[in-house]
Amino acid sequence: MKKSILLVSHSQQLTEGLKLMIEDMADSETVTLYSLGGTAEGDLGSDATKIVDAVNQTDETAMILVFADLGSAVLNAELAYDMLEPAQQARYHLIDAPLVEGAFAAAITAGFSDDLAQITEEAKKAAEKGWHQS
Repeated sequence: MKKSILLVSHSQQLTEGLKLMIEDMADSETVTLYSLGGTAEGDLGSDATKIVDAVNQTDETAMILVFADLGSAVLNAELAYDMLEPAQQARYHLIDAPLVEGAFAAAITAGFSDDLAQITEEAKKAAEKGWHQS
């Protein structure tokens, strides 16, 4: 199963850097990453329409995992969900985990697992103290 990971942040530089890091370390043909930082004008901020546009670019069967950094980025990820068609909403999962560590752990896990619960659990573990030692 294909998976799409949407990286939502106020900073385009943050999501671009994170996307590059994950692509370098998580070599997977089943995971596609989308950098969705900043506004359409390139300013700091987040944009629900960028998220919807990315969802429209995903494979129609892909599981969509969304990671966001701060307040309004999360709100825009939730707003984007409301703007989607029901079939897209069924594939869209906003993960309550840290943007950097959570998305990284999810990408690694999604490379070998199609189990949403397992992918989510690994992303959430990334926020725990000592997660890197397990």
